[in-house]
Amino acid sequence: MVRKFSKDKLFARVLSKEENQAVRFVNHEFLNDIGWWNSWRTRNPQDKNGKPLPWVTYSYIFFISNRLNKEFNVFEFGSGNSTLFFSDKVQQIDSVEHDQEWFNKMAVKLPDNAKIYFEKLVYGGNYSEVAIRSEKKYDLISIDGRDRVNCLINSFEALNESGVMVLDDSERIAYQKAIEFIMQKGFKRLDFWGISPGLFYKKCTTIFYRELNVLGI
Repeated sequence: MVRKFSKDKLFARVLSKEENQAVRFVNHEFLNDIGWWNSWRTRNPQDKNGKPLPWVTYSYIFFISNRLNKEFNVFEFGSGNSTLFFSDKVQQIDSVEHDQEWFNKMAVKLPDNAKIYFEKLVYGGNYSEVAIRSEKKYDLISIDGRDRVNCLINSFEALNESGVMVLDDSERIAYQKAIEFIMQKGFKRLDFWGISPGLFYKKCTTIFYRELNVLGI
């Protein structure tokens, strides 16, 4: 038998006592509006209408959505709903994936302006060098896959002069070497803290940018 719970009872069962008290102040309509409940229910990041979202913080999604345009060329480490999200908003999205099964699943979903590369994961190896080996220049490089430190360091020169780098989960200590590297290259950082689609915990997505940048920061 499948038991059904109201959202309030659901919160009570999955949150601690202190968290449950705090969540009483959460506007459930807001969570519906941004698609959080949709994402939680399906275990798939999407908005309230079922359109794909990247698994990054909502604050970053809100910020970036209106700044992307059909002149952008984007590269991302880690494919998925983010690839579909970008394909609807930019000229070209290139992505690299290390999981063969997931690569096969994504390859048949992508529109004409999206290209996915398969590369086996070797830390510090070819996976982290796909963007630079493409010999293209990108307006935005998003790092949300594996081997993130090497991906950022090895992809830095694949940005065009006004390009920006995005690192998800930038609060993690393991990624500080990458952050120090790009800050030493003269980049500034803009942090976007908050929750992400379908997840409870606080995390950070960071944009690294120079004074002249495609996002007008």
